[in-house]
Amino acid sequence: MYQVQGTPVFSAERFTDLRDLVVRTCDKYSELDAFIFRRSPKLSEVHRTFFEYGRDIKGLATYILNSKYAGDKLAVVGENAYEWHVSYNAILSSGAVGVPMDRALPEDELIQLLRRSRSRVIFYHHKHHKMILSIAKKIKSGELDLPLDMFVIFYKEGLTGKTPDDTWPENDDRFYNIYDLIAEGLAMREAGDTKFEDTVIDVNATKIILFTSGTTSMSKGVMLSHNNIISNVYSITQTLDVRKGERAYSILPLHHTFENTCDFFILSCGACLCLSDGLRYIVKNMEEWKPQVCISVPLLFENIYARIEDGIKASGKERLIAIARPVTRFLKKCGIDVRRAVFKEILDKLGGNFRMIIIGGAGIDKRYIDAFSDFGLQFFMGYGLTETSPVISVNSIACDVHGSVGRPMAGITAAIDADGKGPKAVGEILTKSDCVMLGYYENEEATREAIDEDGWLHTGDMGYIDKNGCIFITGRVKSMIVLTNGKKAFPEEIEAVITEIKGVTEAFVWGNKNEREGIDICAKLLIDRSAIGAELGLTTEPDDRQIEAYLSDKMHIANHKMPQYKIVRNFVFSEEDMIKTTTLKIKRPKEQEHIESRLAELGHTMYDMNGKNFDKMIKANS
Repeated sequence: MYQVQGTPVFSAERFTDLRDLVVRTCDKYSELDAFIFRRSPKLSEVHRTFFEYGRDIKGLATYILNSKYAGDKLAVVGENAYEWHVSYNAILSSGAVGVPMDRALPEDELIQLLRRSRSRVIFYHHKHHKMILSIAKKIKSGELDLPLDMFVIFYKEGLTGKTPDDTWPENDDRFYNIYDLIAEGLAMREAGDTKFEDTVIDVNATKIILFTSGTTSMSKGVMLSHNNIISNVYSITQTLDVRKGERAYSILPLHHTFENTCDFFILSCGACLCLSDGLRYIVKNMEEWKPQVCISVPLLFENIYARIEDGIKASGKERLIAIARPVTRFLKKCGIDVRRAVFKEILDKLGGNFRMIIIGGAGIDKRYIDAFSDFGLQFFMGYGLTETSPVISVNSIACDVHGSVGRPMAGITAAIDADGKGPKAVGEILTKSDCVMLGYYENEEATREAIDEDGWLHTGDMGYIDKNGCIFITGRVKSMIVLTNGKKAFPEEIEAVITEIKGVTEAFVWGNKNEREGIDICAKLLIDRSAIGAELGLTTEPDDRQIEAYLSDKMHIANHKMPQYKIVRNFVFSEEDMIKTTTLKIKRPKEQEHIESRLAELGHTMYDMNGKNFDKMIKANS
């Protein structure tokens, strides 16, 4: 087993628990902005200082500590909001157990997770009011048997009152406004209550239950402690450089541990979180808030780059920029860095101050990394799991190797469970550190499968470690395609080759059983019709016949870049989004089931659908 241990790049401050992080950070940076946000895209922006943030957390935590819910399980669900941060941090700072829920869950699935977690209180966004009213009504009537008996809205003023589903239930004493609870808690503190400071937090006990994506009956509840999160924050702070007073653009769902832990890190550095107005407003937000840092998933910056590329084409500066990129790259190698000056016009579209982007959750094509790096940005890939709190490794100024997800961070050990020894032996990636979860909630069997007797977490990802100690991911153990000749192919590797095709925005690859009981590698391509038209030199959008010819030609070229056993035998194309998690990762089993079930219903196979429009086939037969 080949293993490597991370070392620090920077010195960092370590906190004892999450309450300590909140108190010390809010005291240290009290006059600085901690948050900038809007209640809706058309309203003016709201600022909250670190002092106000810390005060609100102390007030709400004091209320919780003096209530019957002290130490209990308290859930949070909803859109990203300042109050999401306040409620979640107050729960954790009081020593209670926080249960963050996916904001995209339908009502029946939210109910299942509330039942599984046995949550007593739920803090929620006003956009979830209709759903919460329905759940409250079902509990009151006896239709639902849940221990949930307190419903706390983030922002009561967000309700319009125009319909019963958007009106505050004045006669239901189970509903509360978060700001009323904060005020009560602050009044208790004014009267001398010191429970917030005096309550002992067990840093090694389960204080967070995070449910992984998947159906609610199958999703696993990852149990994390204060020590898990604090250890991860400490490791990130020793690896990445975020500075006091900087602004970070926040867009990923807050229930997701990547955004969650990284926000702890960003705030602990004295930086300000700018909460996105939504996907439609990304460029607008960046231009007005001028952030320096963003932590996100690949799809966000792939879309941003597509807009930049369109702007370059529209300005007629394509050739100029194509010449400037290698020239500035060469000058940088000679110690003369003029990238930000040369590409100022492009950087201004991102606010002008952007300097660092950290990507996680999935791989990203090298051309995007090259482009943003050429424009003068630090563009780092990272890797982690919910089960590791979550970050295991990330590229940094100390070591930035294209194609890798960086070295393990300080205090974290990564290993490759492979038959071969030394660098580049491919096997399952294992990790060991204080960041590794306590286990899966009420699922000892799954915990034993994930964490072995020596404390190694088996990630389920395949990869290798190079001579520099950098991790390279080749695919998922579960998504690995085992062919009838015994050879193994990873969909992620094939998808990376396919998405190099201009006009293909996304690809999904799977092993499809053919009529001979063999396995064919097949693909579904998500296309941008207008981009393909531009590649064909058309002034109008191409029809399906032209797209079929274009993709067949490009897939033929793509197949020649891969070993014979990895070639894609059959493909279809589509213009409808694939089934994804809220962090924009394709739900592989669900997407494959969707494709195969529709083909079976209509009596088609991938062989006779090869090269065709999947959407048109579905609509024509529905």
